[in-house]
Amino acid sequence: MRTFLLGIGATVLASLGVACGSSATSGSFPESSNAGSSSSSGGASAASPGGGSGGTRGGSGTAGTPSGGGSGVSSGGTSSGGGAGILTAGMWDDRQNYDFFGGYLDARQSKIPGDPGFARADYDAAHVEFGQRAPHTVVDAALVLDTTGSMGDEIAYLTTEFASISAAVSAKFPGADQRWALVLYRDTPKNDPGEAYVVRSFDFTGSAHDFAATIGQQTAAGGGDYPEAPHLGLAELTKLSWRGGPDVAKLAFWVGDAPHHADEGGAMKQAIAGVHGAGIHVYPVSASGTNELLELTMRTAAEITGGRYLFLTDDSGVGGPHKDPEIPCYFVTKLSKALVRSVAMELSGANVGLDPADILRTSGSPTMEGKCTTVDGKTVQIL
Repeated sequence: MRTFLLGIGATVLASLGVACGSSATSGSFPESSNAGSSSSSGGASAASPGGGSGGTRGGSGTAGTPSGGGSGVSSGGTSSGGGAGILTAGMWDDRQNYDFFGGYLDARQSKIPGDPGFARADYDAAHVEFGQRAPHTVVDAALVLDTTGSMGDEIAYLTTEFASISAAVSAKFPGADQRWALVLYRDTPKNDPGEAYVVRSFDFTGSAHDFAATIGQQTAAGGGDYPEAPHLGLAELTKLSWRGGPDVAKLAFWVGDAPHHADEGGAMKQAIAGVHGAGIHVYPVSASGTNELLELTMRTAAEITGGRYLFLTDDSGVGGPHKDPEIPCYFVTKLSKALVRSVAMELSGANVGLDPADILRTSGSPTMEGKCTTVDGKTVQIL
């Protein structure tokens, strides 16, 4: 099965001096390498279950060239990946709109095969737990990434966004001590025997260079059927060497385009509960191909662990169609802006307002204050 470069882009890789290739199942971040980079081109996409498309699930793909969108986002990039600031996203906080979230759960929970199965009391307890937050001065952040072939349309761009976020956080919070870790996942042998690995992890590093280099060295392929093994990727988070103490903000960005297998709902619940127990706040980022189960699971993970839900949009022109989230309104910004806001909220312990200049598009006719009315007459607030 042909693999494709999950790289940062030829220009960025060359500037970092990164070698391209596979890596061990687990390990530390590389110091440096003098090898150049390479990439493949010409990946195809096909419709996936549950809405959207995201490449052929069992095949491979490459980063496409953005075709632009109606948001004013400029198109660009190459077949080897684009620069940061290409992908677009929305952000939603179910904690701010808890009554609305309750209605969403009533309509979806237990009706979707594979629902993780948290009780309403679990959601209520998390809602109270994360009602008050404290500021932090130290950041431990992990990227949990689906590296199956269906992510090919977007993954080179995603790696670039995350490779650049450390510098952006440093610029915004120059005194913050930050470390980054990487967790990759695919699917289990019983569902896709051809996988090179199921989970692969790289523990924390304080070097933005090493973090970017390690991302750039990965390859992605396979996937077999539509569902994957994200529960194993989340479970791997608890094995990383997180720092302790009240000053440490612990967060994880979980990026994926496919849910767990329906018969793994219990395992997903256990993984989310374990992450919550470790004090890690999950910020899911749903990609093209997302279906109802993945949205429910990602929003559940965000709510139970104290994170927020991010979702890629079609405005960048990268990847297949993206599922509209089941929310009444949202703002579209560049993904890079949303990622930095996420870290900023963890450091400050408070919601960080959106700069109106960063809004590329609105959905659902919200007011200038980010409020909109649901079909049953309730008011919700965009984060």
